[in-house]
Amino acid sequence: MATQVAIQYFYTFLFCAELVFRAAAMGREYFCGKEWLWAALDVFIVMTSLWEVFVDTWYAVVGDDESSLESFGGLTGLKAFRIVRITRIVKTVRLMRIFRFVLALRTLIHSIWHTLKSLFWALVLLLLIVYVFGMIFTQAVNGHLYDPDAFPLSDESINVSELYFGKLTITMMSLFMSVTDGLSWEKISRPLGEISPIWAGLFLFYVSFTYFAVLNVLTAVFCQSAIESAQNDHATAVQSMIANKEMHLKKIRALFNELGNEQSGMITFHQFEAKINSAEVREYFETLGLDVEDAWSFFKLLDRDGGGSVEIEEFLKGCLRFRGQAKAIDIGQLLHDQNWLIRHQSRFHTYMEMEHQKLRKQITALTSFLTTDGTPRRKKKTEDEQTLKAAAAQSETRQAMA
Repeated sequence: MATQVAIQYFYTFLFCAELVFRAAAMGREYFCGKEWLWAALDVFIVMTSLWEVFVDTWYAVVGDDESSLESFGGLTGLKAFRIVRITRIVKTVRLMRIFRFVLALRTLIHSIWHTLKSLFWALVLLLLIVYVFGMIFTQAVNGHLYDPDAFPLSDESINVSELYFGKLTITMMSLFMSVTDGLSWEKISRPLGEISPIWAGLFLFYVSFTYFAVLNVLTAVFCQSAIESAQNDHATAVQSMIANKEMHLKKIRALFNELGNEQSGMITFHQFEAKINSAEVREYFETLGLDVEDAWSFFKLLDRDGGGSVEIEEFLKGCLRFRGQAKAIDIGQLLHDQNWLIRHQSRFHTYMEMEHQKLRKQITALTSFLTTDGTPRRKKKTEDEQTLKAAAAQSETRQAMA
């Protein structure tokens, strides 16, 4: 008992310290933020824990004398223990904060919580079915028992009829128990079969319809609701993605060590090509969701820097990028790159066309200064003038000699 009390006081100290540290670290955000309900629960638990310590201390000092306890605001020992018992029950709610960090337990609680709506309508459906068949069987059995012209039943059938079909609520309970393994339906069907085979056949139809159709459909609805709630849980989905990625990273690292040199941390194409056809490496790629048909093409995709060798980081990113089917974001990235390439190619084509036209104009302007033999027009004119001047000088010389 002393050990239990010491443990209780120790946890009370931890609760108080946690509340003080959280309040000091987060300030008003702790009490006014999104999780203010949890903060209020923490304050309530700390106050009730301190109340338990106070009650224990009070009893240790004052004793078990009831009259002495009444001096404390009229509070009796029985009332104090009731308050302590209630506060201990409320403390179990604090475990919900721990459940958020346990994935399996969180998934179960989250799924159960989201199936409560389906459970309500399932109970309504069962109530309607049991109510309809209960009215039919109650009227049939009691009408036969209280009909003076009807043939008498055996004493056992009369006792069973009065026990399980005495009134509507009892009949509904009997029908519900007959399909939930709470009662043998063969036992309660005996008076129905003795009254008329039609009522026995209707009871068999009720059991078959409820057991094989209604309950199976309800089970399927519950499973579907639980699966959808688990898939829509953001924290569960993120944790599942992280665990899946870590698992693939381990497999990729093992595959990298299998393909290349573990000490150098590099894979060359010759090493990759030599081991790509082995069954073990093929199995590794299949588990990663990679279908490698052409070793050279796949290696070029991995070697993004074109260095002729692949490092561990390049190998990890490449395998994660090419794993599985193409996603919508991959298609979107491909379309974006294609549109960017088309726009820039169109601009480059327009630029080249303009430069080509400028070049043609310059060539045309240049050819306008040339004669038919390819010499420039100004140079030809200068040569003609020099020839005429030389001919005139020769003529003058001849006249002087004559």
